[in-house]
Amino acid sequence: MNYLLVGNGSVQNLEYASQKCDSIIQINTCRHALALPVEKTHHIFISNMGDKVSVPLCDAIVNQRALLCHASVILARNPYFYTSKRFMLQMQDWNNAQADYRLTDAWQRLKEGWKIDRVSFLSSMRLEFKLRRLGMRYAMMPSTGMIAYDWLLQRLNPEDTLTIEGFSFEGWSGHPWAIEGQLIRAMAAR
Repeated sequence: MNYLLVGNGSVQNLEYASQKCDSIIQINTCRHALALPVEKTHHIFISNMGDKVSVPLCDAIVNQRALLCHASVILARNPYFYTSKRFMLQMQDWNNAQADYRLTDAWQRLKEGWKIDRVSFLSSMRLEFKLRRLGMRYAMMPSTGMIAYDWLLQRLNPEDTLTIEGFSFEGWSGHPWAIEGQLIRAMAAR
């Protein structure tokens, strides 16, 4: 199986990569959905945290319903894991409410048009520890793209391939971009 993971950044060979893949995974606003084969987009990973993020991205998905109709939506932030992490961060510094760790219900609007799933607690914990061993600060969290990438790695068979497009490894300062870029670029170079 040939997988294509598509971020929302600039792309190099998206048309070629989408032709040779069997399954496409997009993230958040699915910026490149119009350029991708509708029938191949099987999963959309979304951030279900922070109203400034989750509300606009759910709007973007609803507005692209026809382009994303074959996909399931996967909540990248496991509610149990991130509620626990937020609580631990508050215990360390009560004055820091960690608003960015607040889970939202904006994704509930997507229930009518898409099957909804979520990344497991154990997967969230495993990725957290992996990134912290590589230097991620405790208050940081992996990006939605990194969570989708890790989720895919757990499912790849030896004969499967993974192509990555649209990742710039920049944006919100709460993500460990340098670490994520190092991990994902190393895989893409193979």
